[in-house]
This record gives sequence, C-alpha cells and structure tokens, in this order.
Amino acid sequence: MSDKEQSTTMDRILQEITAVSRQIEGMDASISSLFLETKSMRSDIAGFQSRVSGLEHRMGTLEAHMTTVQDRDQDLLYLRS
Repeated sequence: MSDKEQSTTMDRILQEITAVSRQIEGMDASISSLFLETKSMRSDIAGFQSRVSGLEHRMGTLEAHMTTVQDRDQDLLYLRS
C-alpha cells in the first residue's frame, strides 16, 4: 500500500470515527433528555399520589359526616314516633 493509499484509508477511518462519535454524543443527549423527562414524570406521579391521598382522606371525613347525619336522622325519627 502506498503512502497516499494509507493516508486516504486513515482519513476515511478518522471520518468514520468522527461520525460515530457524533452519533454517540447525540445518543448521550437523548438519554440525558429522557432521564430528565423520567425525573419530571416521577415528580408528577408523586404529586398525583399526594393529591389522591388527600382526596381519600376527604372522602373518609365525608363518609364519617354522612354517617353522623344518618344517625341523627334515625334519632329524630325515633323521637318523633
């Protein structure tokens, strides 16, 4: 192989290495972006779970009040009879 052929071959190899390196950088950026999105989604899910928990607590309180009202209704019906 002549020096010119070797030089051309080396240039092609360097170009391919550079292209692969750019692809890897792009993939790295994509992975970083996905990681941030996942982190954000986890935060959103935690917030949602907190709101659901709050709603469940409010539902429990509402059920307790409903039971109290029903008990008082029964007491009033008993007293009226």
